[in-house]
Order: sequence, then structure tokens, then C-alpha cells
Amino acid sequence: MSMRPRSVRAALCGPALLAALAAPAGCAEAPTNFPVAPVQVQNGEVTVRGVVRSGVEQGCLVLATADREYLLVHPPSTLRPGVTAVVRGRIETGMVTTCMQGTPLVVSEAHTG
Repeated sequence: MSMRPRSVRAALCGPALLAALAAPAGCAEAPTNFPVAPVQVQNGEVTVRGVVRSGVEQGCLVLATADREYLLVHPPSTLRPGVTAVVRGRIETGMVTTCMQGTPLVVSEAHTG
């Protein structure tokens, strides 16, 4: 068996594989250029808008805003990775969680879209 066909295949497939690996990995992710609404505070609760993302730990959801991430504590099932949402809740900076990401935000109300 000749090594020539295998060398040609490697020469053609190698660059194609590198190009595929170098392509942006998040093509299917939600856009991050959402309109930024300022954080609104009322009766000790904040209202923030952002994109819901999976946290670094399994089962954790974070809301990514223009300048920070909020760990969504007790989020409704309508909040899934990739959706844009407006979330109202209470910030609990001293809360200990296993998610280790974002400022804990205990959700009282959330709307997608």
C-alpha cells in the first residue's frame, strides 16, 4: 500500500480541521447586544435585563448584563439559556451557593423577551 494517498488526505484534511476548530464556538448562542436598561431599585428589589446563560456548575443559571452577572436563585422554568429576560428580585450578597458565579439574585418575577 502506498503512503501517497494518505499524505494527500492528511494535507487536505488537516487545514480543514484547523479551520473548523478555529471557527467561533458560540454561533448558536443568543446575541449579547441587547438594549441595556439601568438597574432599577424599588422596595429593596432590583429589576435587571440581560441574557440567561448556563452557569459554570450544572443546574445553575446566570443573567448576564452589560456589566455583571447575577446568579438566578429560584428562577421560573421560563428562564432558559439563550433567552433575553427582565428579572425582578432581591440581591443576597452574603448567600452561600454551590454555583460560585455571579451575584445571587432571589427571583420574585421574570419575563422573557
